[in-house]
Formats: sequence, C-alpha cells, structure tokens
Amino acid sequence: MRRLLLVAVFFNACSTCDKGEAPDAGAVDAGPLVLDEKEPNNGPDTALVLKSNTVVNANLGADPGKPDEDWYRLESALPRSADVTVTAPNGADIALEVMDEGKNVVTQVNSGGVGATERLPNLDVSGKAWVRVVALKKGAGGAYTLTAWLKDRVPGFEQEPNDRKVDATPVPIGQAVSGFIGHAGDEDWYRYELPNAPSGEAAAPGDAGSEAADASLAAAFEAVGAADAGGGAAPEPEKLALRVDVSGVDGVKLDLAVLTEAEATLFSAKSNVGLGLSLRNVGVRVTDRVIYVVIKSSPTGAGKDAKKAFNAETYYTLTVVPEEAGSSAEFEPNDEAAKATELPRDGYREGFISPRGDVDYFRLKTGGPSLAKVMVSGVEKVDLQLSVVKPGDKEEVLLKANDGAVKEPEMLNNVSCNPDCVFRVEAASRKVDGKWVKDDENGDQAYRITATVVPDDGAEEREPNNSPETATVLELGKPVRGTVFPKKDIDYLKLDLSQRPVKTAIRATLLGILKVDVALFLHRLEEGKLELVGTSDRGKADATETLRTSLEPGVYVFEVRDLKNREANFQDSWQLTVEESDE
Repeated sequence: MRRLLLVAVFFNACSTCDKGEAPDAGAVDAGPLVLDEKEPNNGPDTALVLKSNTVVNANLGADPGKPDEDWYRLESALPRSADVTVTAPNGADIALEVMDEGKNVVTQVNSGGVGATERLPNLDVSGKAWVRVVALKKGAGGAYTLTAWLKDRVPGFEQEPNDRKVDATPVPIGQAVSGFIGHAGDEDWYRYELPNAPSGEAAAPGDAGSEAADASLAAAFEAVGAADAGGGAAPEPEKLALRVDVSGVDGVKLDLAVLTEAEATLFSAKSNVGLGLSLRNVGVRVTDRVIYVVIKSSPTGAGKDAKKAFNAETYYTLTVVPEEAGSSAEFEPNDEAAKATELPRDGYREGFISPRGDVDYFRLKTGGPSLAKVMVSGVEKVDLQLSVVKPGDKEEVLLKANDGAVKEPEMLNNVSCNPDCVFRVEAASRKVDGKWVKDDENGDQAYRITATVVPDDGAEEREPNNSPETATVLELGKPVRGTVFPKKDIDYLKLDLSQRPVKTAIRATLLGILKVDVALFLHRLEEGKLELVGTSDRGKADATETLRTSLEPGVYVFEVRDLKNREANFQDSWQLTVEESDE
C-alpha cells in the first residue's frame, strides 16, 4: 500500500516531465473599469477621475431651473489618446464638451440631436484633460453612459482639440498626417512652417523634421527668386507651389482651405461626397512663413435639409509637399482673371486641371505692341480648351481654340498683347446624357502653356480680328501675313480709303497655303455693316487669289478664310498685298 502511494505521488509530480513548461499568460484582461457617477461633479475640482479604460453609469438631473452638468478628468502619466462616447438620456439632447480648468469650452460635440450618442474619437490626454456632459435644455435628463478608452498615441494622427489656429497640429512639410471628421462641427487645423529665408534656412519643423522636404523647399524658393529677378515692374510676391492631397471619408463632403497666419484664405476647395481631393500647384507666398490647412465637413443638401455629415470610424490622410515644377508652376487659385498666374515672355508654366471644373488663368505682360504665339500641350483624360479673354464685370471670350481632342495640344497664333493679354485654360465641354458638362480632370499629369513673343511691326495680322471692329489695319503696298487657325478662323483686314478724293484702282493678291482652300472677300463698311463688293474663291489649296477693282472713297474690309470652314493650318502663313493698280 505504501508502495502504491509513492508511485502515485511520483506520477503526479512528474505529470509534465516530458512537456515544455507552460508559458505564463500574464494577467487576465478584466475589461474596462465600471464606475458609478458621484455627485457633486459639476466643476474641474470635483470631476470624476478616469485613469484607464472606464465605463461610467451616470445620471443627468432634470432640474427645470438649471441644466445639470457632469465633469470628468482624464489622466495619464504618458501622452495618450482617448476615445470618448456618451449615450443620451431618453428625450434629451446632450453635448460632449472639452473644457479647460477655467471652465472655458474648448470644443463642443453636438451632432446627433435628441436621444443621439455623441463621440470624440481622438482626444489628447497629455497629463490631464477635462470633459463635461451637459443637457442643452432645462428639465431634460436621465440615465446615460460615458465610455472612455485610453490608448497609446499613434504617430502621425491629429490630437483633439485642434479646431482653432492656436490649437493647430504642427506638421512638417512632406509628412503625412491623419485625422477624423468625428462630429458635424469638427474642424481640423494643421500648421506648416515654411523656410525662414529664400537661402533655404528653415524654421524648426515641429516635433518630427524632414530634411529632404526642407531641402526641396529651399531649392524651390531659390528657383522662384531667380525667376523673379531682373528689371522692369515691381515683381509679384514670391510664391511656392504646393501639392495638397487628402483622402476621402465615407459619407462626408470635405471642405479644405489653405490659410495665412492672419487666417486669410489663399485657396479653398470642396470634394464630392466620399471622395478626396488632389490639389496641384497651390500657391503660397514666401513671406507668409507659416500656413494652415483646415479640413472640415461641407454641408450636403439644400436649405433646411442641408447637413454636415461626419464619420468617427474612417479617418482621412493629408499630405502637403512642394511641387517638382518649382518656379515654372502655375499658382492656384488662378480661377479668375484677377488672380491670373504670370506667364513669362518666351517661357512656360505647368498646370493641372484638378479638381473637376478647374479653370486656370494666365496673364502675359509684354510692355508694348507685341504678338504672341501661345500653345497648351495635351494631357491624358482631358480635352483642353485655350481662350483669349477680355476681363471685366462680364468677361468676354475674344478667341478660342479647341481643335484637338483628348491628349492633343491647342494653339493660338498672332495674339495681340499691348501691353498684356489674358489666357484661360480649361476642360472643353462634352455632352453626357444630353447635358453639356466640364467634368474632366487630371491631377497626375501637368499641361504646359508656352508663350513666344515677337514685336508687332505691322507685318502680321493681329488676333483677334474676327469682326470688322477688330480688323487688322492694312496699308497699300505693305503685305500682311496671317494663318487660318484654329478651324473656322475668319481674318478681317481694314483698308481706309475715306480720304481719297476719287476712285482708287487696286489689285489684291492673296498667296495661298497648303491644305486650306483660302478665299478672299472684299466688303465695303457702311454704318457698321459689311456690303460685299467682290470675291476671289477658286477653292484650290496653295493657289493664289487675285481681285482687281476700283473703289470709291470709303472704308473697306478684306476677309480671308477657309472657303469650306473645315480646315486649318497653324504652320503656314497666307500673305495679302493690296496695291494701287494702273488698270
């Protein structure tokens, strides 16, 4: 019997002799701490302290004389983030507020209305943070639950509250940052420091510098400074082009703005619901030194039905980086003539049609009578259109080129610039489901707008000259050249014989061009109307057209165009010479 007991003890003691030692599973997670609210807790001094994941069962008093308020103090020895959720008592509309120790509201969350839960997903807990729960109407109260989850801080995420400039999250240029549109009134501010000087000496970029981004910025500033150097008129403020990308949030229409230190808007844009934004060549001034990017929800719907959506489950990611184009970039916003980007003489700019509906204006300054040849390169996915416009209360399109399709370039020849002219680049209209829209965009591939300028010596037509009022001046014996471009181009040239005492016999010779059946028409201008006098239109490309006649004293207009209005030639020039004739 004794032997049997010893054997049993041996086997019990060695039941794990041939097995590895069982690992220590550690302390079992008992879940969040569950507390009951204790009154009074209506101020920072009596706030209920929460130091770990906690669920609080609480009650808002329904005093008809004064709304009840409950305070909570979140504490952590290390910087952490808190996800705070508050359910609403039946029939009550509550607000979840972030407070300071002086009882000032720093942020208020009130998105859902009566009976709705309120949530703040990314509250900064650096030592202490105060949260207040309050009913918005007297006499409304009842049981509610507050849940606070304290978690380790994730690098690259916003920390709430950051809905004011003073609380903006600092972010180095070139570094991604993420955040939530956690409630309807949420605004997320991000602060970016630009270099202190064009030489590249940069301000401290915050708590996570980016040497590569700073070097890129310095190079961009040097390029801008070199481009603006030189004589002439006082230069425009030096600018830097930035690329700003923000990913979409399900159900939310994003509103993004770039602001100066004085909170003046440099650029703003809105996304479609659920989609992000890719903004190219956002122009910021070198002298600003600091800029802010603000992201919030934009209302959807109309009138009383307009609402700001939010999503505390899906975060967006924002990146701000300098454009590679440097000093050659367009500078957004340039969506109106008053904000046009300067187009250098015999130089170029690079721009993007992004986001949808983007329109880019460029101003070419020549300082005197000049003719410009302007071309826009083609890009994938977008049919570009190039126009010359006359700014004013009601903008007037003077000349337009849209001969090419997607990926094909557009061009305008012999544009008169004295002392400047304004060009507009945009997506051409296209018909979708019976409606004309301009919804093409390409935020990945830049177009290039190029200007070549020559003095206006009278030897070339002056575009636009597609009306008698804008007709190019023609002198006897002096030839004028021009192009039939774009398609359906009409060129008018005016000959003034009003001071002649008697009839003048003339011979008009028009040298033709390849591809185009150039025709010549002669009109007399009477009280602003054209009366046809003669034509020469054999309809043969590259053929010479000749017109002989005797003209009474008066003003005459020659018209040069493609006979069938279907061809164009930007490369070859027709030439018209009107001489006195003995015949």
